Amino acid sequence: MATKGWDRLAPKLAATADRVRSLEWAPDRRNSFVPYTVERDSAYADLDGERLLLMSGYSYLGLAGDERVVAAAQSAAAHYGTGNHGVRALAGSIPLHEELESEVASIAEREAAIVFGSGYAANVGTIGALVGPGDTVLVDKYAHASIVDGCRLSGATVVRFRHNDAEHLDRRLAAATGDGVRLVIVDSVYSMDGDVAPLPRLREICDAHDALLMVDEAHALGVIGATGRGIEEHFEGRVRVDVKLGTLSKAVPSMGGWVAGTRELITHLRYAARPFLFSAALAPAQCGAALESLRILRREPERVAHIQRESARFAALVRAGGIGTGDSETAVVPLIAGSDEAAYDLATTARRLGVIGLPVVTPAVPRDLARLRIAITARHTAADIDFAATAFLKAAEECGITTGERARTADAVR
Repeated sequence: MATKGWDRLAPKLAATADRVRSLEWAPDRRNSFVPYTVERDSAYADLDGERLLLMSGYSYLGLAGDERVVAAAQSAAAHYGTGNHGVRALAGSIPLHEELESEVASIAEREAAIVFGSGYAANVGTIGALVGPGDTVLVDKYAHASIVDGCRLSGATVVRFRHNDAEHLDRRLAAATGDGVRLVIVDSVYSMDGDVAPLPRLREICDAHDALLMVDEAHALGVIGATGRGIEEHFEGRVRVDVKLGTLSKAVPSMGGWVAGTRELITHLRYAARPFLFSAALAPAQCGAALESLRILRREPERVAHIQRESARFAALVRAGGIGTGDSETAVVPLIAGSDEAAYDLATTARRLGVIGLPVVTPAVPRDLARLRIAITARHTAADIDFAATAFLKAAEECGITTGERARTADAVR
């Protein structure tokens, strides 16, 4: 072992260990990397023999344990095996990949689609295939880490603009120089805040500056829009984006990422997106589960209506009790706690009261805006929502997070 090399790395490792100890210093304060056993037919999970209501899971449509989805995954594995023979460009493609991509394209209302091994790979690969040195990519300040990493790795000039501030984007684009590609990237629904990108105004600004508009639908598919088709449907089809991208691991309970667009775009990505070209093909069971889930989304839009109704009700209940939720208007409802320590205390107390609400702390969110990130799903009954809201409000009171402090923190988010 290169001892001196490890000596140089030691301060980074020690700093991480110290931070973990400061937040999770006792067994009853465990919140991160906890192996919950989630029940297949409800929103409850088991931890050390205790049954707890899970309020921070991302299976929005409630399909993770659906018998139809499980059967589809089993059937695909039985027919094609547990894995493929390599990358899609060589021996890794199977008919199920094409069937899944066709369904994605149909749901996204685009000519074609491509499926990656993960949503992270989809973002990094797509951005790198669309822009490079000499081009400019403009990114919302709160965009997902995979978007930020894709921009940095692309070699393009990266410009950030204030969160959901279309006028700031307008000024940034006006100041951009060069004749290269201009690409604007936003999340449809922001995973930490639950707010929605101002798509109509973004479209106007992009058109005025000859820029392309790409949106990440990770937390939008199955959640917003009358039938859960995402941000374009949310705005009643008044505006379209140039590149739609998302994941198959949230509302769709599988793995993988997808991109939908014109046939020319998808052909380009097949040959130019490095994570697609140089990563193993999506496994058959994952394809089968994803495909069946998308078909259920088509057949059962009432799941989407339930999510939207109960999300609004939960947010109203906790806000009425004084907990700040920022600008959330979707299934993601942040419960703002303040400091990192306060978020961990709130999560620990809520768990003692029977509810799992997991903390999100710096650097994932700005300092002093740590929160519990709550996600409402189709598995949450009305009774679950009432129980959870009551538990979180009681936990906030016990932790001494006063109404005034929560209100001020909520204002800071805006």
